[in-house]
Order: sequence, then C-alpha cells, then structure tokens
Amino acid sequence: MTVAIDSSRSKRSLIPWIFVGAMAVVVIVNAVMITFAIRSWTGLVVEKPYERGVAYNRVLEAQHRQDALGWHVTVKAGGEADGQGRIRLIATGPDGKPLEGLSLTAVLVRPIDLLPDVPVAFRVTGPGAYAAEARPSKPGQWDLKIEAERGGDRFHLVQRLVLK
Repeated sequence: MTVAIDSSRSKRSLIPWIFVGAMAVVVIVNAVMITFAIRSWTGLVVEKPYERGVAYNRVLEAQHRQDALGWHVTVKAGGEADGQGRIRLIATGPDGKPLEGLSLTAVLVRPIDLLPDVPVAFRVTGPGAYAAEARPSKPGQWDLKIEAERGGDRFHLVQRLVLK
C-alpha cells in the first residue's frame, strides 16, 4: 500500500503563519518608530506657538520698527584650542558709524537639543564693538539670541553659530 502525501496541503498550512509573521514584523517596526518619535525632540520652537501666531501682526510691526532704525549688527565666533569660543559683535548705525552705549542681553540656545540656555555677557571692547566668552555645555550649532537696546530703540537678532 502506498500513501500519497498531498504537498499542496502542507504549503497551505504555512500561509496563515506567514501572514501572522508579516503582521508581527509590521507591529514591531511600528512600535520601534513610535518609541523613537516619543523620546526624540518635540519640534517645538517657540513657547506658546498659538498665541504667537495670533499676535503675528505685532511681530511684523516690531520688525518694521527695527528695520526703520537702520542698525547693522554683525556677529562672528571663533573657537579657541581649549574648547571655548570668543564671540565678537560689531554694531553700526544707518550712517555706518559705530553704535555706542548699547545695552546687550544675549543667550545661547541649542536648536537641536533640549539643553538649558547659556547666558552670554558682552563687554565693550571699542566703539561699537563688543565681545563675550562663550561657554556652551556642548560643541556644535547654537543660536545666539541678542537683544540690543539704546534709549527706547530695540534691536533683536538671532544668529546661528558653530561653537567648538
């Protein structure tokens, strides 16, 4: 007596397991992607983005007032061998003459990490020239947010720097 084994029946019994395995792979990959998304950077750039969007006309007005001042501010950063950097700032008026008597407040903000902001204290080094020592907690890209004020006039600048 010979027994015939139907090979198509054994192949059919694998199909449900292949389907279950493929779905398991999809679920595992999705779980890994969701975990990375939750633990990574939130993407939030400003505090209270809705309120800032509603007040956008005020932001535009402030920019127009700043543009009307005609101030020009340039920022340069140079790394030093010990891992700290010197930040130099030159401020000139609309006539090209140095702006003296500015009150500067500045902070370094890490654009890609959730690191604490680093305050930067500028000192006067000459007419319209200011300098500060940067002591970031990590090397790499930082945004230097500067607020310059003289009298009732304000100037706001955000400059991307690479600090070593």
